Amino acid sequence: MIKLSHRSTSEIVVLLFALLISIVLVVMVVGAVIGKILHPELEMSNIVEVVTLMISNILGALVGFIGGRAYGKLEQIENGNDTKR
Repeated sequence: MIKLSHRSTSEIVVLLFALLISIVLVVMVVGAVIGKILHPELEMSNIVEVVTLMISNILGALVGFIGGRAYGKLEQIENGNDTKR
């Protein structure tokens, strides 16, 4: 069992965001595979493009979020407001 009470709010947000997107990606890929099996004439380039764009957007959002937190922490340290040294 995952204990979320010991995690910060930002960690919980990142975990839930990653979980939600992972579930959506799995459903999309499984649906595409089932669709290709049932209808081999279907074109799969659209689903591949959507999945690729979704993964790149997720990575960009997570990197931006983590970078923003690191920058904020650096500002706290420089200003002497860091309480967790």
